[in-house]
Amino acid sequence: MKIHTRSRGFTLIELMITVGVLAIVAAIAMPAYSGYISSARKVEGHNNIEILKSAQAEFFAENNTFFVGGNTADLITNSGGLWEPAEATETERQFKYTVVLNAATTTTPMTYTATATGKGNDVPNTVVITYDAN
Repeated sequence: MKIHTRSRGFTLIELMITVGVLAIVAAIAMPAYSGYISSARKVEGHNNIEILKSAQAEFFAENNTFFVGGNTADLITNSGGLWEPAEATETERQFKYTVVLNAATTTTPMTYTATATGKGNDVPNTVVITYDAN
């Protein structure tokens, strides 16, 4: 007499259903996660611009001018150690920071424009945060 025993395990249909559910969850979660990361990067850029504004005020009080730079490394050097973005290394920085002086006229004092441009790592290149010190 033969005794039939059922082997334990998952059937192919059960595995396919599980994979399908995981694919649906991933399709919903990934865009939301990317959006959260992008928003966090934008906040990071705004925070670094705020720190830059404080450093500019201190630098102006000591030197009667603003520090400028065409890239982040120039700004770090030209600020005399007053400003550095929160990210420690160039590879961690999500933005390229620049500061340009706005010409003074007889009716307006010298001001500057600080810009943080997204480098593309979870921040679109079109993200530009500009502060105009007027």
